[in-house]
Amino acid sequence: MNRALLLIAVLMLGACAIQPQTQVSTPSDWQAYQARVSQLNDWHLAGKLGFRGPDNGGSASVNWQQRQNNYQLHLSGPFGASSATLYGNQQIAEMVYQDKLYRQTPQQLASQLTGVPLPVDALSWWARGLPSPDQATASSIATSPEGYASSFQQAGWQLSFSRYSDTDAGSLPGKIVGTHQSSDDRRYSFKLVISAWSFAK
Repeated sequence: MNRALLLIAVLMLGACAIQPQTQVSTPSDWQAYQARVSQLNDWHLAGKLGFRGPDNGGSASVNWQQRQNNYQLHLSGPFGASSATLYGNQQIAEMVYQDKLYRQTPQQLASQLTGVPLPVDALSWWARGLPSPDQATASSIATSPEGYASSFQQAGWQLSFSRYSDTDAGSLPGKIVGTHQSSDDRRYSFKLVISAWSFAK
């Protein structure tokens, strides 16, 4: 081997030797994340919700207060410059919109308001980067090197999670995007961008 080839070989070996190790998440990292974040039952988030269906779309500022299984979700900005407030739990919800009171399931009220069949009870879990235990088991779960969910499928929705940042309760996602295609090929989507988290003391 001549000197030039020898020098190239040495440089290549040296470059390989200093390549950084890629961090790979393990099932235990994801399990630890789920165990920690599932205990966060009293929280508040502020942000913006964008939504789109076959016939309409829009966006709204969001203030979400969660207390165990009960929530208060205030949406303002769209809907003819009006606002709406949903109160409820997994089974039943009430919505105050344009001085009228509506009472249906959470998903029915969300669909009535936005035109998108948002599963509100599942969304309270998805906002934290977790599959909902009240829906069919999530599939195609992909995790980041830190052990956070980067994507999964649940309840007919394909979900992606990004912009994780440190909060008082550890790392949580800052952006959740969901897409859904119904049995009649109607496409729906939402994007939740979270600007602030806070937690009950």
